[in-house]
Amino acid sequence: MEARTNKDLVEKLKLEGVLLDTLPNPVYYKDQEGKFVRCNECFCKLVQKDKKDLIGKLAYSLFSKVTSDRHKKIDAHIMETLGTNTDEIIYASPDGVTRYITLNKAVYLKSDGSIGGIVCVMYDTTEQMKQKELLIQQSKFAEMGEMIASIAHQWNEPLVELSAIVQEVEINYSIDNMDKNIIKSYVNDSMEQIQYMSNTLSDFRNFLKPSVQKEVFDIKKAFREIFAIVGRQIFYYDITVSFDYGPSEGPLQIYAYENELKQVLLNIINNAKNKIIKITEDEESEFKISIKVFKDKDFTYIQIVDNAGKIDNDVINKVFEPFFTTKANGTGFGLYMAKLIIEDKMNGKLSVWNDKDDVIFEIKLPNKSL
Repeated sequence: MEARTNKDLVEKLKLEGVLLDTLPNPVYYKDQEGKFVRCNECFCKLVQKDKKDLIGKLAYSLFSKVTSDRHKKIDAHIMETLGTNTDEIIYASPDGVTRYITLNKAVYLKSDGSIGGIVCVMYDTTEQMKQKELLIQQSKFAEMGEMIASIAHQWNEPLVELSAIVQEVEINYSIDNMDKNIIKSYVNDSMEQIQYMSNTLSDFRNFLKPSVQKEVFDIKKAFREIFAIVGRQIFYYDITVSFDYGPSEGPLQIYAYENELKQVLLNIINNAKNKIIKITEDEESEFKISIKVFKDKDFTYIQIVDNAGKIDNDVINKVFEPFFTTKANGTGFGLYMAKLIIEDKMNGKLSVWNDKDDVIFEIKLPNKSL
């Protein structure tokens, strides 16, 4: 009887092994200590190792320390709560290819009901992520016209200053009033203006770079960098901008793809600015853009409010649709991509509503989990 039971168990394990190896996704099991106890051929192909070289090893032998440390905490948490977890990682495979991988984890139980460990099913989302990045970059280029106009405003003042300095140099030279101190002063003043212009270009270049992965960064600093590009143009049209970061006096950390989030914020701020500029052609009033950031246990909220009049009810439900625009030369691409970035790439929520004559765009982002 015992021999028959052992034979059935062996056949069952073989069948499970065949089933695992036919799955198109990488799958592995780990025990409570985090050691691999089983995996399929697809997982072996991903990490480019044989099964015999994986069993009994920890994730640290395959993945970076940062990723392994993070998932050690995730595994401990879901074994404690008997929950599940979905996470994204960037994996540099041994063949030098960078892959985007989604991990879906759950707890598996032994026959006696005790916790056996973690089972993980992986999905290679590299191609989907590349397509998203391409769309995001295309939407960035759609913003370039606005940004170049902003840079023109940014550069106008330093160019005037440089022009005045050059003329002063010419005048002082003509009256033979040039000594080392005067020359040094002119050089220092010129370099200050040139550095300012260089910083503007640096901010512009950084905006165009795609973020490789989510990271923790200071949202206050991100807004300073955004307004380093568009702030002077907003100031030129006498638009008041206010910030409310709550009781936080120091950095206000959030977890997201930094450059992509700045792209979304820039798009919403530019839309508010352009709406105000269009109105000021017909009426004079005190227009403002208010920015508020606040957090709770699970989420960070960013609200951008303008007082340039509500959005019509027949329009507000369409603003995130692709190719929908109310601008004469608009593409209808900006807010559609903004929603895609926030909701599809960052697992957040982008919404808009009217509050009397104000329009509120709200970005809701999950805080960093384990």
